[in-house]
This record gives sequence, C-alpha cells and structure tokens, in this order.
Amino acid sequence: MGAQLAQTQTKKTPLRHCQQGCPGQPRPDVITRVFQRRGSPVEVIVENIPAEVCPVCGHAFLTKDVVQGIDRVLLPFHGKHTTIPDLPPARVIVDFVAAQRKAAA
Repeated sequence: MGAQLAQTQTKKTPLRHCQQGCPGQPRPDVITRVFQRRGSPVEVIVENIPAEVCPVCGHAFLTKDVVQGIDRVLLPFHGKHTTIPDLPPARVIVDFVAAQRKAAA
C-alpha cells in the first residue's frame, strides 16, 4: 500500500518478551496510527487498532489479520499498487473496530 506502520511489527504467536531487546512483556492494547501515501492527498487516521504493546519501549505488534484489515480500510483512500484514487485533500478518521464489524456484516 505504500503506507508504513512506524514501530509496529506483525506477530504470529503471543509474545512473552518484547522482540526489540528490552525487558518488557507486550500486553493487549489499542493504538492509533496515521497513514499517508505518496501521491495521495488523503491522510487516514485509524483508531482503536488492536495490538500488543510493550510497556517499556512502546513497540506495537499486530497480527496478520489486523494488518490485512488495515489494508482493507486504506484501499478506498490510497488505492492499490500504482493506482491512486482521484480524491480531494482530506483527513479521514476511521474506527478500526467499527470498520471491521461493518465489513463482516
């Protein structure tokens, strides 16, 4: 998608220790991330993203399903591959949990 998750990694299994070399143990939490794509005038703020967050260093770990959900949320605003939708400049705020529920319905 071209958007990057700063200080975020995808995880496959529950973490016992932070993978960033600190002594923290990631715990379930929710995070907010801002996504911008080069060439797109739309800034997308995604709130309530489920993650495991290290209380020591703040690093967030996401499951593969959550990352794929974020990609689906961003698609209408940032497009796919080389195609960027022709939209006016905007700042969009999306509640991840509500968007997932709506997509499942």
